[in-house]
Amino acid sequence: MTDDFEGRIYTTGSDRTSALQLQADFDTLRPKHRAMIKKVATECNEYGQTISFDQMKSHRRFCIGRGLIDLALSDNFDEDLIRSVCYAATGYIMNTVGGAVGHLNAMEAEQFKRLCLHVRYDEADMSYEHETNTFNLRFPNQKVSK
Repeated sequence: MTDDFEGRIYTTGSDRTSALQLQADFDTLRPKHRAMIKKVATECNEYGQTISFDQMKSHRRFCIGRGLIDLALSDNFDEDLIRSVCYAATGYIMNTVGGAVGHLNAMEAEQFKRLCLHVRYDEADMSYEHETNTFNLRFPNQKVSK
């Protein structure tokens, strides 16, 4: 089963295994990191979107969750950084992290997940722009984005 915005729905096989691993990874996060991800989820709801993996196990929500967990695991969970990674994935900047993450579609969420993995493993060149509260990011094999 596939949804245009959410992507495929995780129901069986390796998708189900991935879903269980994502939940296990979330459960092992420090309380402050779980709280930060829950704050992003709450902010998404305020924008009329949801990233709750409990409500629907979709490819979009898996990718967003995986990306956020990867940032938390590497102590790179920063709202301006998340907005900037979303910008690199979509080409548009949002004022809030909940708005940026909540409006990712399945394809953009997959790109978000890949970019967060680069950040987690220190494969991204980053510099902070104080005037715009965004990061200039350069990822392997990608042009400079702002």
